[in-house]
Amino acid sequence: MIRGRGGIQVAVAFVLLAAAAAARASPDLPEVPDGTPRVALLSAVPNDPLAGRIDAELRSVGVDVSRAAIAPAMAIEEQVRAAFGAGARAVVVADGQRTDVWIAQVGSDRIGLRQELEVAETSGLQAVLALRTVEFLRISLGLVSEPNLVQLAAVRATVASTVPLEPAPKRWMTIDASSGVLASAGGGGAIAIAGVSLRGQLWKILGAELCFYAPLTEVPLTNADGEARTSAWLAGGGLVIAPRPDDRASVEVAAGALATLIRSDGSPADSTTSIGATSWRLRAALYGRGAARLRLAARLSLRLELMAGTVINPPAINTGVWRGMSVTTQLATWGAGFAAGLGGAELRF
Repeated sequence: MIRGRGGIQVAVAFVLLAAAAAARASPDLPEVPDGTPRVALLSAVPNDPLAGRIDAELRSVGVDVSRAAIAPAMAIEEQVRAAFGAGARAVVVADGQRTDVWIAQVGSDRIGLRQELEVAETSGLQAVLALRTVEFLRISLGLVSEPNLVQLAAVRATVASTVPLEPAPKRWMTIDASSGVLASAGGGGAIAIAGVSLRGQLWKILGAELCFYAPLTEVPLTNADGEARTSAWLAGGGLVIAPRPDDRASVEVAAGALATLIRSDGSPADSTTSIGATSWRLRAALYGRGAARLRLAARLSLRLELMAGTVINPPAINTGVWRGMSVTTQLATWGAGFAAGLGGAELRF
């Protein structure tokens, strides 16, 4: 038996505790779901250090993490949607010094939010990047203290209704420097060249390019009539088809038109009957090109390319002109068909 005023207070406390327990056990109230989110962690290589740090940090805050390697044959967006369809709430793509975080729209497998985080390759801040990535995930997924769970869930639903579900991808633009060998059919020989090219996206897989190539050497052509030293400049542009420019390894093709400037400096064998012929010939040309790209860092790639084309009305290469006449002594022609193999580095903006 409970006596006195203190006994009444204890009795009231017992009644309140019993009522609370009955309310929690009532089948009419919804049960609190398991709030442990699933995060898919993708990386180019299984032992990526940045991915390892993010994995450890996520597991330390109670996140269910599944790791997988990026499939080169499938676009990143397709892999992200596949992970969402398998039940992941978020996907993190880790690549050395960059992370790409994708958050699913609440209650569906569609993309609701995307965030890219990056540090300089030589900064040594990969650990800081891992912490920033995990903190962004904690905020986006509502992994905060218990009293704030309901409030943050409501705010997150409001934000999702005001931002675009699938942000428009950024247009790509690149500039590259390369060098290689340019060879001409028709006896024109081969020379070393160096070039620069600027490319940019126009629409989806279609882009445009501007290119310029200058000679590094001259090719000497000789016969019984004398010698001629020849070089060539090329400049122009065209259209580019780049199916998957964001992949680590990708290919592209292009076609367009060039202006070619052919310089020939002739020296006749017999200077008593002929005089040297120096000429500059400007001609139009058509070209086609194929290239392969291997991404070494976030913005730096290695390029290898092959180019081939033909000069419209290819010019003649002469050793000289007969004295007092307009008759020339021809050695070869340049550009009836030409091809070049080049390699270099590409910087992406």
